[in-house]
Amino acid sequence: MQSAPTDTMVSAIRTYVRETFLYARPDVALADEGSLLQQGVIDSMGVVELVEFLQGTFGIHVEDDEITEDNLGTIGAIARYVSRKRNGGGRP
Repeated sequence: MQSAPTDTMVSAIRTYVRETFLYARPDVALADEGSLLQQGVIDSMGVVELVEFLQGTFGIHVEDDEITEDNLGTIGAIARYVSRKRNGGGRP
């Protein structure tokens, strides 16, 4: 049985994204399902930083083939991915 992402997990991810990528743009709204790539919040180098944060903070290992927009494209997708990884999965 997989558990849903916790509010604490979503909050930690949102805080990281805001402090790391939007420190100069505090007016940008971060909806749980808003595309980080389409909004220009994160780029390819940002994805590398995000992966390092997820691995260090949540104790998961992100496989190269799991670095997809489905897994890392929105705050909500990231939280669901992390939750799956922590429960032994990874791919939706």
